[in-house]
Amino acid sequence: MQPILYTGAMDAETLYLMDELVHAERVVLGCWKCMRGTLDGIPVVIVRTNQGMANAAASTALAIERFSPCAVINQGTSGGHAPELHRGDIVIGSRVINMTAVRTPDRARGTGIDMDNAQPRGLEIANTEPGDGRKMTEFLPDTALLEAAKQVAWSEGRVVSGTIGSGDIWNNELDRIHWLHTNWGTMTEEMEAAACAQICAAYEIPFLGVRILSNTALHGESFDEATGLACQKFARAVIAQYCVNK
Repeated sequence: MQPILYTGAMDAETLYLMDELVHAERVVLGCWKCMRGTLDGIPVVIVRTNQGMANAAASTALAIERFSPCAVINQGTSGGHAPELHRGDIVIGSRVINMTAVRTPDRARGTGIDMDNAQPRGLEIANTEPGDGRKMTEFLPDTALLEAAKQVAWSEGRVVSGTIGSGDIWNNELDRIHWLHTNWGTMTEEMEAAACAQICAAYEIPFLGVRILSNTALHGESFDEATGLACQKFARAVIAQYCVNK
């Protein structure tokens, strides 16, 4: 059986899964921490991508080349955008976008900044064929992974499906958060999911992004690293359900 690849940016998002591995083996994967073994009888690979889009893309591509996973689940902590969500709530990514990949309108010097008319910029999906690759402005999850996530029984917080926004940015401006939520539908923001999804699209590998709210400026709830443990447990349950469904 091909392994399932879990990715997370920090120790707080990967150590629990690594510690739970049976027949654990540390693997050299460039400069990224990587472990493989089994979880609940399922072969898995766990990669700590480190933070940011470049790290996430590079480590995901290396892991796909090395291990040929049958599916990828990118999970971890995030900051809230939706007013109804609080720290500890989970967002299953029914859509992932790169919220920092935009094309701004033409405006003369001194006429200000116009975010309302900025358009999401299509991201190129790599391929070996002549010519440019296809462009994508959003990344949709694999339907079987999404359904498995929706089936997980979870009592530690609210679970919703919605848009995960990615980018090398940490937004604390409430007006900007409101704009992103209102105009692009973001429920939460983080720094890796869209990059992982973009690489999975290139390799045509099933993908799902899952994020727990570790903080939300909307409610003055500061970052809590411990939420990373809960998200790992939820992600583990998703894969167990996914394998049962198959």
